[in-house]
Amino acid sequence: MSDRINQLVDTIREKAILLKDQVASEKAHNEELTQEIQTLKQELSSRDEKVDELNTKITELDDGLKTAREQSIGSSGGNGVSEEQIDELVKEIEYCIGQLKK
Repeated sequence: MSDRINQLVDTIREKAILLKDQVASEKAHNEELTQEIQTLKQELSSRDEKVDELNTKITELDDGLKTAREQSIGSSGGNGVSEEQIDELVKEIEYCIGQLKK
């Protein structure tokens, strides 16, 4: 009977050691995942800032384009904005929109 008790104690001890090792392994894995989450949050924040900058630039370019068109329509002669300038503004707006889609 004593041998049977010793075997059970040894079995329980082995299982406890295995569980302790598994817990340590899971804690390490959890720490890795936490670090990865922090890195991804920082990257997301950086991209959000870039999107905000591009949105601001698009707004400025839209305003500039609107002003240029109004000046072009309102003015007669050489004082208006040339078609090349308008095309350049349109291309810049399209570039910004393309950056936002990435």
